[in-house]
Amino acid sequence: MNIRLTNTGRFLVVGISAAITLFAIYTGPAVAIQCPTGSYAWVDNWGNQICKRFNGGSTAVTEGSIKNCPTGTHSWVDNWGNKICKSFSGNQQLYDTSRGCPVGSYSWVDSWGNPVCKFF
Repeated sequence: MNIRLTNTGRFLVVGISAAITLFAIYTGPAVAIQCPTGSYAWVDNWGNQICKRFNGGSTAVTEGSIKNCPTGTHSWVDNWGNKICKSFSGNQQLYDTSRGCPVGSYSWVDSWGNPVCKFF
């Protein structure tokens, strides 16, 4: 069976292909994580959007909140009484800094010029 497309048929096939491609491009993630200077967007082993620092690869920012801890972490309270998200392996603690630095820390500017919280 031989199928021949007319010019209209070719135009229709190309148009549909272009529409599908544009749809796929423009319907990506609605909100991309905004990384501070000196870090880049990454997806961790749990599928969370994070920002990794260029110097050393440590995590700078993780999506989620203390009320809704990112996958791979659980709610916890640190030694200062701050509500945090702690990784299951225990080697990472995530603090909510949306309202300033948590108790036991102070505002600081890192080597990239980003405001950070340093613990006493």
